[in-house]
Amino acid sequence: MKKITLILSFMLIWGCSQAEDQNDAKEAVKAEVKEQVETAKEMASEVAETAEEAVVEATSEVVDVVKQEVKEAKFQPGIHYGVINPAYETNKDDQVIIYEFFGYPCPHCATFEPYMKKLETELPEHAKVVRVPVVFYPQWKPFAQAYYTFEAMGMVDQAHEAMFNALHQHKKQFRTIEEIAVWAASSFGTDKEKFLSTAKSFMIDGQIRKGMQMMQAMGVSSTPTLVTNGKYVPNSKTLKSRNDLLEITKYLVDMEAEDMGLAK
Repeated sequence: MKKITLILSFMLIWGCSQAEDQNDAKEAVKAEVKEQVETAKEMASEVAETAEEAVVEATSEVVDVVKQEVKEAKFQPGIHYGVINPAYETNKDDQVIIYEFFGYPCPHCATFEPYMKKLETELPEHAKVVRVPVVFYPQWKPFAQAYYTFEAMGMVDQAHEAMFNALHQHKKQFRTIEEIAVWAASSFGTDKEKFLSTAKSFMIDGQIRKGMQMMQAMGVSSTPTLVTNGKYVPNSKTLKSRNDLLEITKYLVDMEAEDMGLAK
């Protein structure tokens, strides 16, 4: 009987030992499986992140290409803008020049002035607006004299827009440079005689003649007209609005800046 009891006890102890070993083995297998699952999750997460980055990068590249294609499709030479041949030489290698041909008596120039102010604020540092007052009729000469005199006397910021307003809002009539000199003296406190002597100088006369030569060289026949770097003229007939005129001008500025190595 004692032998049987001993044998049963031994078998019970052995069975418990075997069960513990099996439990330990199961736990080890579970731990290993869990570790492999976590590793697989981490690898899957890394793969997903890499794939997402690749998709974002590829999408960005596609968007850039599409934007460029749309931009090129939006503005086409011969349709949206003309190409001047031969181009007018600006003699500037470090700037893109936008020539604005205008006349103070021109009502379209007056209503376009706010757009010009907007354009100037949106141009890059390597672009500059150069105003060219034209003389389509003899009556326009005093106004060309006036603009160049404003420049010579450092009065453009004060007087340029004010001259448009005087003519087109307040309906003032200026027939001679003397009348404009009186207005400038009363409006801005300028010396009337100095204004007149500057306006009638050889320097101002030379600037007016140069402006007329530029107008002819670039084929300008109406105002306002914008010419980018002496090469490109927007075709207002195919543009829907004045904002479109600004957009195409900025596009042409960017195109010229890239060709000149000025674009960042």
